[in-house]
Amino acid sequence: MIHVSPGGSTEGLSPGALQLALRLRLAALVAFPAAAALAAILQRSFLVLLLLAGGMMLASWIERIRFLRAAGETRMPDPGAFWPGFAARTGLLLGIFIITLGILALFRDTSLARGFGWPDLLIAGGTTLAVYLMNLASARMAMGQANIASTQLNASFHPGSRPGNGPDDIIEGEFSAPDER
Repeated sequence: MIHVSPGGSTEGLSPGALQLALRLRLAALVAFPAAAALAAILQRSFLVLLLLAGGMMLASWIERIRFLRAAGETRMPDPGAFWPGFAARTGLLLGIFIITLGILALFRDTSLARGFGWPDLLIAGGTTLAVYLMNLASARMAMGQANIASTQLNASFHPGSRPGNGPDDIIEGEFSAPDER
């Protein structure tokens, strides 16, 4: 139940839920670069970066569709932006992978995996699934908080007495009580 008191304070709007939604979004942004660093630490093949970039594109595509649906659009996002986005994400992940490998090479011998295996699929698939779930939870929390705020705002603009409810007159768009004339 949402309640707006006469003093203007609101109940039901939770700043903690909004902070959690923002933290989930931040974690979703950091998840793929962290997975690239993890792949370097585990000395996996650089081919896992292609899967990670594909997962980033999939998560981005789902979020774009969600934003378009929330705005009332029925069209799909522009597919022409796929390859430039994929290349940019691959470059970002490759840079993180190389920097992490460079730092690790200072302290130990490094030898990357020559094949592509289950650990690579677990890193890429797990990261993509985790980001999808974080974005989904964040969107639902933010939508709930937005609905609460909208309801409170609408409730505050509906006064108890309206000019049309009493014997008062409306002349030229202005409200005037009979005793004020």
